[in-house]
Amino acid sequence: MIATQDICTMPRISLIVPIYNAASYIEDCLASLAAQTLDDIEVLLVDDHGRDDSMQIARDYVEAHPCKKQFRFLETPHNMGPGPARNVGIDNALGEYICFVDSDDVVAVDFCERLYSAAKQYDADLAYCQAELVKPNEVTPLRNPVIESGAFEGEKRRYFLTHYTTLFVSFLYRSSLLREYGISFPATRSAEDSYFLTCALLATQRIACVDEALYKYLVHEESLSEVRNPKRYIDKIKSFDLLMEFAKERGLYEANKEELDYIYLKKGHLLGILTYIYNEEHPQVLTVCKLHNHLQSYVPNYKENPYYHADRKLRLLHTLIRQGLRLAFKVLPWYIRKTKMKL
Repeated sequence: MIATQDICTMPRISLIVPIYNAASYIEDCLASLAAQTLDDIEVLLVDDHGRDDSMQIARDYVEAHPCKKQFRFLETPHNMGPGPARNVGIDNALGEYICFVDSDDVVAVDFCERLYSAAKQYDADLAYCQAELVKPNEVTPLRNPVIESGAFEGEKRRYFLTHYTTLFVSFLYRSSLLREYGISFPATRSAEDSYFLTCALLATQRIACVDEALYKYLVHEESLSEVRNPKRYIDKIKSFDLLMEFAKERGLYEANKEELDYIYLKKGHLLGILTYIYNEEHPQVLTVCKLHNHLQSYVPNYKENPYYHADRKLRLLHTLIRQGLRLAFKVLPWYIRKTKMKL
């Protein structure tokens, strides 16, 4: 169980949990956090003003628990989305490291201990584990590349940046790194997690890997990622616009130019178009043409990118969209459902 501590001392980890309409899942989430084997952690529960009684359930659970001093309740001014809610947690976190848990997910009892031990062993700014995607009657591994712990540079950094999956909740972040580089979540409601994790990956100098699935990402009908929204593509692309601007403002772009251009093309532009086509009942050619023009303003020479040339699947999809758009409108929704592509 979590050890009782004076909240004025620096905890090892601050766990930040934004809460919004999670009444059916919040108790399981809190139970997994209260069972952590690592001492000296705090749990920050951020009320984002949902429509159900999630917060009352959380307050009742904490009040009845022996380690209630480990929990702090915060709130956003009004419903702002998960990114700004996590920012409230970051601003109030006391921990040496910070991690995030969604209110409908659960973590292994040694989630904090394993990540913190790895981070301290390698003096790492980031430590990460693997995860599992849990649906009714289906569990799918969610894996980031396994790399050697230690210095995060050269080919190791290039490989990770071009192969990572956005599992930002499976990472532990050094608080001082986030504050030094001003890393926080944008107000966008799509790909804000990709923005945050990629900014941290660009800034970090040392990383640690725990190659075990310690985080369970639960998917249900109410999950934000499962709700079809024809405007989501706008926020998705905006998040990657902000990523490019962050890298350039912090002097991190030139050293990672090829990798960042590829990330923008793949995760921002192409997935943005796929998100639009999948969610829009009657997609418009003009909208996609405008998105291509937008790409040119951020990555004008994308055809010269070596990762673009090496990624045959990406090139095929992009060619289909550029040269056979009306066919793409018919084929791609089927392709997304068949491949279970997460948009």
